[in-house]
Amino acid sequence: MRKQVAFILLMIVSGSIAAQFNVHELGRKNIYFGIALGVNMADYKVIHQPQLSENDSIRYFKPKLGPGFNLGIIANYQFHRYFDLRFIPTLSFSDKSIEYEDLNHSIVKKTVSSIYLDFPLLLRFKSDPIKDFRIYVVAGVRYDFDLASNVKARKADDLIKVSRNDAAAEYGVGFMIYFPYFILSPEIKVSHGFLNLAVPSQGLIYSRVIERMYSRTFTLTLNLEG
Repeated sequence: MRKQVAFILLMIVSGSIAAQFNVHELGRKNIYFGIALGVNMADYKVIHQPQLSENDSIRYFKPKLGPGFNLGIIANYQFHRYFDLRFIPTLSFSDKSIEYEDLNHSIVKKTVSSIYLDFPLLLRFKSDPIKDFRIYVVAGVRYDFDLASNVKARKADDLIKVSRNDAAAEYGVGFMIYFPYFILSPEIKVSHGFLNLAVPSQGLIYSRVIERMYSRTFTLTLNLEG
């Protein structure tokens, strides 16, 4: 399912790249578009309940990084020689895990699979060009909606319930390589969620030991813009 959705979106937006103007005309263009393809590693920052040591089931747990990938559509507004405003709606797949140890020292790994609609709004600051090369930094905020959230699941005794809404601060660095008809921009970003994703679930053994839970994501992206 994930591969089919990603392929359909890629086919929809790929046609727009071929129709873009020469990259050296960008100084006379205020708005241009592109696609973003990326891979991510994500986990949770987890704060346990103060009563964890007294819990009758779980004695210890820790978050584990999990893989994912992203596909986005770039809308870039160049309002200054050095500054861009970027809006990049993205379909993002992510697997985040928490590893639990029970009172018998048995290890249980629980994975939360998410399909996010991400809506980041970013400000990019670019250096002066060095021939066909530029370095930049980017920062902003992002709203995420989890299409695969299990927050309303009823039979969830062995699940970790996670809220479907998240917001995060995002920042990163990249560089722009100018080609005759497009710009290729490898980019590394880090995001830190600031909404508590933990859903109060006293009846669920893997959720009730968590007091607060925040998302963290590391993303490597190739931006292709025309």
